[in-house]
Amino acid sequence: MKIRSLAVIIVVLFAGIPLLTFSQAKSPMKLGLKLSPNIGWMSPGTKGYTSDGARMGATIGFIGDFYFAENYAFSTGLNFQFINGKLSYNDSLLIDNNTRMAYGEISRKYNFLYIEIPLMIKMKTKVFGKVSYFGQIGFGTGFRIKATVNEHFVPTTGDPVDQQYDFNKGTTLIRESVLVGIGCEYHVDESSRILFGISYSNSLNNILTGVNYSSNQIEKSQLNFIELNLGFLF
Repeated sequence: MKIRSLAVIIVVLFAGIPLLTFSQAKSPMKLGLKLSPNIGWMSPGTKGYTSDGARMGATIGFIGDFYFAENYAFSTGLNFQFINGKLSYNDSLLIDNNTRMAYGEISRKYNFLYIEIPLMIKMKTKVFGKVSYFGQIGFGTGFRIKATVNEHFVPTTGDPVDQQYDFNKGTTLIRESVLVGIGCEYHVDESSRILFGISYSNSLNNILTGVNYSSNQIEKSQLNFIELNLGFLF
């Protein structure tokens, strides 16, 4: 709750800046699209849970930069994020058509689809030749659209079990994050720009809601990712 309140305060402050100084900007608005491959991973907070490596994903997004000064913008947009991760841990599951409870090791591949609204401040350099450089920082709020799991269970006795199923009930609806990014813009002409960059999204909240049946622990994990941003601004 404290994190969300802080985020709201900062967003309100950011939103107020363009309203006060919007008329000072030479190019008050830039709109565009981006396609961003990403690498995501889980950071578990439950004892006995381990991150089982990183997985590839992608983001398709709409960019909106609203300049309140020549080289400073309020940056937002709408992102469709396909973020994936993996966890390994020990637990008990019903197997053999739900007739037998077995204990063993579980490896899960999580597949998430979020719609995210980023809220950031973008700071740019002057143009060197045809290239300008930028850094940006802010917050992102993602709304989970879908979550699925590919599960591999190796019981202490018996054969391994593989299954895939929807996992919306085992995840939170909202993912809050801190966003940090750097990059450059290549000025094709006076209005069009090609965007290159890299950004990092660090989750602020736990995204899992399940319980480990063997240890009776609440499942906790953050979902983080780094992405390569490729875009075009009109």
